[in-house]
Amino acid sequence: MSTFIRLLPALIGLVIGSVLFAQGERLTQRTRELATANETIATLREANEQMDSVLKTLRQEDSALRQLLAHQNAALVELDNQNRKTADDLQHALATPPAGRPDCAREPLPAGALRLLQPAVERGANPGGKAAAAAGAGTPLPGA
Repeated sequence: MSTFIRLLPALIGLVIGSVLFAQGERLTQRTRELATANETIATLREANEQMDSVLKTLRQEDSALRQLLAHQNAALVELDNQNRKTADDLQHALATPPAGRPDCAREPLPAGALRLLQPAVERGANPGGKAAAAAGAGTPLPGA
């Protein structure tokens, strides 16, 4: 037992040394993991700042585009109103003849025009059995 008592401090020292070595290695590993995590956090912060900058730019562009769209819609409404007014003016101008001109749309057709609109009684190459007249200057028109 005296040998055991003499070796006991050496054994205790060996166990404590082993525990300290293992804990040192664990501490080194945890330090490396912490450094990696800190690098990841820094990278994510940088990416977040870049995305924030892009988001601000996109919001400004969105606001500008919405203002432009509102302006274009107002211009489109104005053009539509002008187009309707022009169409109304044109329709009114076509419906009313100029001053001093007859209103042909409301006047009856002349008798000669009505006669031309009626269907022909005899159809054929030579109506009425008359010979074809020579055409030329001064030749009377048929039916005159």
